[in-house]
Amino acid sequence: MQSPSRTTPARTGCVKVARAGMAALLPLAWAAPALPANTDARKAVELPPPDASFLAMEQIDAPIVDGGRMDGVLHVLVTVQAKSGDDAAAIGKRMPELRAAALPAAIEFASLRASRFAPVDVARLAEMIEAPVKRIDPTINKVLIVQVSATER
Repeated sequence: MQSPSRTTPARTGCVKVARAGMAALLPLAWAAPALPANTDARKAVELPPPDASFLAMEQIDAPIVDGGRMDGVLHVLVTVQAKSGDDAAAIGKRMPELRAAALPAAIEFASLRASRFAPVDVARLAEMIEAPVKRIDPTINKVLIVQVSATER
């Protein structure tokens, strides 16, 4: 007679199959929603039309120089806001010129005030870029930094 703690090889196989089956069903139990899905018909929310007075520049990549060597790259996405929608059409034609004015300011900021290990002073960066950009086109109301990050080379 076998002791209660021992199982026969046939029973061991059944236990393994049962455990494997339960293990396969366990992820499905977690994925099933605990509450019934919301089936109420909802009205589509109308989004306002995009504001034509905002114009995005191409990304500016400025080298971060520390001690005479390139330590990283500062990536900046700039958007300019025109004073009116009519001014935005004229500004749109001058975007390469505006980006060319913003690039030296971004490079100066990256080499003097940026590090890939410290947070970027976005307000100071916007100030540095705003002056040369507004000199090119005074119909620009604001210069907005939409996204900024610093990465290793």
